[in-house]
Amino acid sequence: MTDSSIQHDRAEFRRAQPDGALLLCGSNLRVRFAVLKLGVVLASAQGEALDAEDARVEAELLLEFDRELERAGSLTVFADLRESPHMPAASRKQIAHWMRRHQTRLLPSHILVRSQLIEMALAMLAMLVGGGLFKVHTNPKTFLALVRKAAPKLSALPAVPEP
Repeated sequence: MTDSSIQHDRAEFRRAQPDGALLLCGSNLRVRFAVLKLGVVLASAQGEALDAEDARVEAELLLEFDRELERAGSLTVFADLRESPHMPAASRKQIAHWMRRHQTRLLPSHILVRSQLIEMALAMLAMLVGGGLFKVHTNPKTFLALVRKAAPKLSALPAVPEP
């Protein structure tokens, strides 16, 4: 691949949004990533990691978490996973590894789910990493109220845009 095709591929994979958020696009997984304030991020996902392109989305999301963690020194994550039906074992393993590596600088985080499969995957993740790092929510209004403490101007949870 030439330099220009690598840059084009990266541009297709990472798309800046008009509101300053970042959209990461794979074959079956899209993630909208936004910094709400220093050390506080909101990641909204649609789909699941089924192939190498989707694994690349997950890896890039973790790199974005790393960047914000380095900028802020600590990190609180709000994750809206309502549009994700399942979390494959490889995804859980990758996330658990990342969480263990940064555990001392992660502040309690919040995850919104709809799928019981995702809820079970998160319970397994908590067993792998240790409890207390995140709280799972099923009520969007409760989750939004927590997000609004960090970003008071946010009136609704953002949808993941189409590619």
